Amino acid sequence: MPRPLAEQVVVITGASSGIGRCAAQHLAARGARVVVTARRADALDSLVREIEAAGGVALAVPADVTREEELQAVARAALERFGRIDSWVNNASVYIQGRVADITLEEYRRILDVNLLGLISGTKCALEPMLRQGSGVIIQVSSIMGRRGAPWASAYSAAKAGIDGFCEALRVELWGKEIHVATFYPPTVDTPIYHNARGKFGTVPKPPPPVEDPAAAARIIAELAVNPRPVRTFGAFGYLYLGITALLPTRLTDAFLHHASGFMLSDIPDTGDNLDRPLDEVPSIRAGWAQVGWKGFTLGEIMRVLPLETAAGAAALGFAAGRVARRLRGAG
Repeated sequence: MPRPLAEQVVVITGASSGIGRCAAQHLAARGARVVVTARRADALDSLVREIEAAGGVALAVPADVTREEELQAVARAALERFGRIDSWVNNASVYIQGRVADITLEEYRRILDVNLLGLISGTKCALEPMLRQGSGVIIQVSSIMGRRGAPWASAYSAAKAGIDGFCEALRVELWGKEIHVATFYPPTVDTPIYHNARGKFGTVPKPPPPVEDPAAAARIIAELAVNPRPVRTFGAFGYLYLGITALLPTRLTDAFLHHASGFMLSDIPDTGDNLDRPLDEVPSIRAGWAQVGWKGFTLGEIMRVLPLETAAGAAALGFAAGRVARRLRGAG
């Protein structure tokens, strides 16, 4: 069994903002010693100051997840300072929105390099000390888009979907060992990833509603560190999305996502992105999306425009979400 959180050393990639920053604060507040990494040293330094001011223990080690030697240096620093690595959270991600025809192969490669290969590299860095000490938890922060690709997000969806095959293979390889691999599929969360994304439509991507708070995602990460499960999501829409995509007919799912795609486009001009290099901005956890109204995106509206008007269709939708929720809550 994993150690209690207050006895753990946890490494978190992509910790400069969003879910990673929030998780670092939450884990440190519960007694874990956290090692935070991202490309921006100044953002990590401010995070460490915040954690230490609250009585926690943290170490900042700047690194780019696409550079294997830099991630290896993160693992070495954690071991030199704390002697072990109990949990490793692969959280770093970048995002691009656009039509397949408009996204270049170089842009696809960059998304895959960060979101998939960076995760694989982090996993390999975590495995060496965990195999040596005989225990550990590797938490892969994926996305519900990794279970079913979303329009305008083909690169992000492809990278996140690749996490599934990798983790399924790894879990079997680790069978019988006290090293656990947990894949976390957050729904839409209010973080800066959308403002930091590259928008091929000339505007900032808009997160599809409903938008969850990063604190809820941080709590799930803390939960997985001590009670790892192979698959985890949260929020009503997280279970609904996985239910729809896993159990409803493909064309019905396509129709649902086609309707939802309009809610992923904003009118906010795209003034820059962090795809190739970090933006020089004040590090933050939230981006204010939770306060935005989502007129029209209601279950009643979805059922009006989709072939779900019948009682059977509505029952299938609810059954799918409920069945997946029960399956995921009992997974382990």
